[in-house]
Amino acid sequence: MKVGVFVEGTYPYVTGGVSTWLHVLMSNLKEIEFHIYHLKPDSQQRALKYKLPDNVTLMKEINIFSEIEWKLRRKAPENIVTDIFYLVTMESDIVKVARGLKRILMNVTGKDVYSLLSSKAFWDVITEVYRRFFKTHGFTEFYWMMRNLLTPFINSFQFLPEKDDIYHSITTGYASLAAIAGKFHYGVPLIITEHGIYHREREKEILSSKYIPEEYKKMWIGFFKTISALAYYSTDFLTTLFKKNQIFQKELKADESKMSIIPNGVDVEKFNLPKEKHEGFVVGFIGRISKIKDVKTAIKAIRVAKEEIKDLKFLIIGPKDEEEEYYDECQMLVQIMELEDTVEFLGPQNVLEYYPKIDVLLLSSVSEGQPLVILEAMASGTPVVATDVGACREMLEDELGQSGFIVPPKDYIEMAKALIKLHDDKELWKEFSNNGKRVVREKYRLDQMIERYKNLYMKAVQLKGKIKEAI
Repeated sequence: MKVGVFVEGTYPYVTGGVSTWLHVLMSNLKEIEFHIYHLKPDSQQRALKYKLPDNVTLMKEINIFSEIEWKLRRKAPENIVTDIFYLVTMESDIVKVARGLKRILMNVTGKDVYSLLSSKAFWDVITEVYRRFFKTHGFTEFYWMMRNLLTPFINSFQFLPEKDDIYHSITTGYASLAAIAGKFHYGVPLIITEHGIYHREREKEILSSKYIPEEYKKMWIGFFKTISALAYYSTDFLTTLFKKNQIFQKELKADESKMSIIPNGVDVEKFNLPKEKHEGFVVGFIGRISKIKDVKTAIKAIRVAKEEIKDLKFLIIGPKDEEEEYYDECQMLVQIMELEDTVEFLGPQNVLEYYPKIDVLLLSSVSEGQPLVILEAMASGTPVVATDVGACREMLEDELGQSGFIVPPKDYIEMAKALIKLHDDKELWKEFSNNGKRVVREKYRLDQMIERYKNLYMKAVQLKGKIKEAI
């Protein structure tokens, strides 16, 4: 069996929960051959952060923002430009737009659509959109805004993969468009897995963006919602990590019969490590230093907690180079708050060496899916303080027992109170520690996750003939 995996700006060049999940999945399904299709935003060469498993036999990349010439393909008919224009401007329901777009894209898969951006039909449509909706703004700005919107969309859809047995996209974003193109072109079953909800994450970025003018933000947000709706409507199987995500999928009319939950899993024996005696009360942060992880709020919480916990230590474990400016800001905050003797930036480390020394794991993210670091901490008997994002509450407040505290995002005061509570109440710390181990062993084992995906691949490959007939 050959599985084509589609990723967007993550594995194998960026560390994190999604990348680690994919690496572990492929490494444990040795009998399956994987092809990786990596969509990236530029042509920059990056160093691998993971050693590719032996069963990864192909890796292809595409810069989706480049002006690619599709010379060897027959041109798509110009009328699709006006078809898409009328669909998008006359239909307000995003789901109906996505369904109409699916019908159009099925007819142009494998053809050159990109050259249409230089056609008279495109010019006529772009000027009509400008006249109707944006004529109070400069036309040059509007034109390039539209080109920037459409270029990655078209390039993603025109990137045809090899003919694999199954396509598996790890997002509903641009990567899913390439997977959908492969499905339409070859009649191959498609699986989409969402860790976080892609269009909601893009919405947050767009609303806070300084580079997208306010007048265009609604258009960009609607664009990404349409891509997600198209992915939901086109896929044969839709998996996610936890129940809360399915609420957002259903908002865009995802088909419940295609939906399933496959939680993350960890090797419980690997992380079942005895705690080591150490000086002080050690709080750990494990993850990349980035805005989405909100390390600054964690540092502020440490400053407040230090008023009560005199021997407090805060270890920040993870890459420093993904958002270097933000890392510099975190270092400056440590200096301003006079925490140089408390906070250590350790960079990437073997976390197995640190879980025995960490008393509490602190996760301060503003957005998450189902963080692997929380499962690792639970498996190691380390209580957790986490923000109320993604599946954090579902994991830490499980019916089998509570294993940590949930606090609102950005609320460093509540974070600090939770840390102080776990420092002062040894019995509560021990209860959370034992509960975490029990919950992970029961519900989040790696072998369970691997078996579920193996079964899903077997189920998907049985659809191959039916998919081709339907298309």
